[in-house]
Amino acid sequence: MNIAFLSSSTGWGGLEQNLLRYATWMQEEQHRVQVFAVPNSPLCEAVVKSGIAWEPHPRQSRYFPWNAAWRLRKQLLNERSDFLWVRDPRDLSLAGLAVQGTPCQLIFQQGMQINRAKRMPWHVLRFRRVNHWVTPLKTLREEVLQNTPLRPHQLHHIPLALDAPWFAPGTNPADARSSFGLPDEAPIVGLFGRLNRLKGQRTLIQALAEAPQWHAFLIGANTTNEREDEKSNLLAWAKELGVSDRIHWLDSLPNLKTAYAACDVYAMCSDSETFGMVTLEAMACGVPVIGTDAGGTPELLGHGARGRLIPPHDPRALAEALKDWKNIPKASDEDLFPFHKQAVLKQWAKLIGGSPEPAS
Repeated sequence: MNIAFLSSSTGWGGLEQNLLRYATWMQEEQHRVQVFAVPNSPLCEAVVKSGIAWEPHPRQSRYFPWNAAWRLRKQLLNERSDFLWVRDPRDLSLAGLAVQGTPCQLIFQQGMQINRAKRMPWHVLRFRRVNHWVTPLKTLREEVLQNTPLRPHQLHHIPLALDAPWFAPGTNPADARSSFGLPDEAPIVGLFGRLNRLKGQRTLIQALAEAPQWHAFLIGANTTNEREDEKSNLLAWAKELGVSDRIHWLDSLPNLKTAYAACDVYAMCSDSETFGMVTLEAMACGVPVIGTDAGGTPELLGHGARGRLIPPHDPRALAEALKDWKNIPKASDEDLFPFHKQAVLKQWAKLIGGSPEPAS
C-alpha cells in the first residue's frame, strides 16, 4: 500500500512522535511511506534522520485551507496514495478536502479526547470524510460515539504500542541509579515528559513535602513553542517547599528504558492524559504506576487492577500512595500483550489490507 502521513504541527509531543513511530513501522511492513511535514519542524528533522521520504507541507489554517487541499490532493493522486493518515485534529479539514472524491482513504488516529459535543453541520461534513477513525482505548470510542456524528462502522479500536525491547529485561536498578547519579537507598519516583502545568510536575513536587523519604527523578524540558519557563517555576516551587535536594533533573534522554529501571514507582500526574505512552512504558518495564483518575489512564491501569488511581491535583493522595507503594499492583504479561508492536500491526494489516473505496 502507498501510505501518506500528514502533520501541520510545529511541536514535538506524543502526537508527532507516534506519527513518526507508525510511519517507520509501516515502512518496515513493506508499505510505501511518505510524510508531509512542516519544513524545519521537529517532526521534519526527525523524519529526515529516519530516512523516510518526505514532502514539505507549510503550516496551514485549520479551517477552509482550499489551496493547500488542492495541492495536497494533486500530490496524493500523483503518488497513487491509498491512505492519508493524520493524527492532529487541526489537520482534519485539510485532509478531508484533499481526499474527497479520490480513491485515497482518510485514516484519523486519535490522540486527544473529545469530551464535548461536535455535531454542528460543519462537524458532520468533516467527520463524514473520515473512512477509518482509529481510537486507542474503548472508553475513547464510546466518547467519540457520544459526542460526534461518527458512526460505529467508521470506528476501530487499535491500541498504541511499543517495540519488543520495551518488554525485555532491562538494566539492573542499582546500575541504572549509578548511571544517573541517583541515591542508592532512597525510594525514587519518576515523572518523564515535557514540563507543563497540565503534566502535574507541581503535584509531585508538593507531594514530596508530605513524603520526606522519597526522591523524584524528573526528565523533561520546557514545552516547545511556549514562552513560559516552567523549569524555572518548578525550581522555585521546589525551593519554596524545601525539597530541592530530593529532586534530580534531566532535560532529555533518547531512550527512557534505563530511567524507568532507576525508579521504584512512576507517577502519571497529568490533568487528563488521553493515552499516556509513559504510563505504558513504565508498565512494560515492570514499574508500578500511580496515575490520575482521568482521561485514558484509568483504562490503561485496568481501573486500579494494574496500578493505583488518585484524583488529579491531589498531592496528599499521591503522597499516601507513595507510602503504600509496595502494595501497588503491576501489569501482567497477559495485560501487556495487546500493546506489543506485533499484536497491533496485525490489527493494522487487517484494517488497511482491503481495497480502497472513494471517500464521500
